[in-house]
Amino acid sequence: MDMNFSQMTQFGQAIRDLWQKELLPRYQRLLPREQALLIVTAIGVPVLLFVYGVWLPMMDRSHALRDAMPILRDQLREAKTLADRLQQGVHQPIGKRNALAMVEQVAKTSGVRQYITRIKPQQGMGGGEKLLIRMHQTPYPKLVKFMDLLAKGGMAPGRAKLLAGDKPGLLNVDLVIEGE
Repeated sequence: MDMNFSQMTQFGQAIRDLWQKELLPRYQRLLPREQALLIVTAIGVPVLLFVYGVWLPMMDRSHALRDAMPILRDQLREAKTLADRLQQGVHQPIGKRNALAMVEQVAKTSGVRQYITRIKPQQGMGGGEKLLIRMHQTPYPKLVKFMDLLAKGGMAPGRAKLLAGDKPGLLNVDLVIEGE
């Protein structure tokens, strides 16, 4: 709705006319006590709406974000550490060990077993063993512990797909573990 200067002047004049012809006479007919109540209400209601409708929700969100920052920094530091370990070649061949049994053991130890919805053996290239692990709504710290224990055990993900879960700190994960 574009208004030019003349339309704004007309609008202002209409407001002034309404005030002088309708509202001011009604206001002057009120008792002094009622006039004071009307003024307090006219000022108080918008202030309360602003405070409870805008200011407090904004402050709550600000505090929630500020409280989440240290947790997110810790998660970032853990992810970088894990990524560095995987890049440095901590991966060692699985050899003749049963990869499925090892993943089950590591999952129980790290506390992610309850979040695993699927473990599917797949044939890897060159005859190597491959496992697809699907996890749903997995807490990030437990996932990092799981991947760290896998890396310490000589297993490393071939590829990983991480998607945000329903709540902050939860992930949906598709992970492929490759063995030799």
